[in-house]
Amino acid sequence: MAGGRGCRRGLNALGRIAAVVALALLLAVRAASALDEIVLTSGDWPPYYSPELAFGGAANQVVAESFALAGIHASFVFVPWRRALEMARTGKAQGSAGWMRMADRERDFLFSDPLFESVRVFFHRKDTPFDWSCLDDVRDLRVAVTLGSAEEFQLEEVLSRGEGRLDIAKDYASGMKKLLLGRVDVYACNLAVGRFVLDHRVGPGASAIIHHPRPIFSETNHLLLDRNLVGAEELMARFNEGLRKLRENGRYDVIFRDISGPR
Repeated sequence: MAGGRGCRRGLNALGRIAAVVALALLLAVRAASALDEIVLTSGDWPPYYSPELAFGGAANQVVAESFALAGIHASFVFVPWRRALEMARTGKAQGSAGWMRMADRERDFLFSDPLFESVRVFFHRKDTPFDWSCLDDVRDLRVAVTLGSAEEFQLEEVLSRGEGRLDIAKDYASGMKKLLLGRVDVYACNLAVGRFVLDHRVGPGASAIIHHPRPIFSETNHLLLDRNLVGAEELMARFNEGLRKLRENGRYDVIFRDISGPR
């Protein structure tokens, strides 16, 4: 009898071990399957990111096709930019597309290889001669920027050194319309975004606005993944490999061709 009880205790122990192993395998399978699909947040910054554009904009198309080359399906939730970052930070999404590197973001997110180079320029009216070689050249002008943009933080200190004024526009179309109406002298924004806004959101008179060829500054734009996401590093590695393949096979250039050509 004692031997029987010992056998039963041994079998029970083996059963518990088997259950633990089975649970571990189940969790591993779920983690692996989770790496086959991903939900990302994004905002409105056409032609790169927009719910109004095919594939969610050119940059989101690059993100989706890069993931697809890695065997991962990506879907996008479009919300205001501040909410997009917060959803990714709090686990309501697994990542977010459309961000420049900043120290506070590095703490919470993994950054992908660059999706594209974001070039910022000054737009001005054709009938108003404008040239500049250093930022101090605009410190006495009326300069429009978009609320919360990188240009706002870049130019705020410059304008404070002169007699100029920083005019904060609520969105990109508003900034361009201020320029068109002569309420500001120049408008600083991303080159491709400015072109898109002039073509699609300003209306009559848009052809009166051109841009200066000298960049104010440029920075790379990235996909972010939540550092706390299970398998985040593997997922980012798979994405970066897909992005590399997209560049090598020519699809990357095809996607961005229409928004980066000269005018």
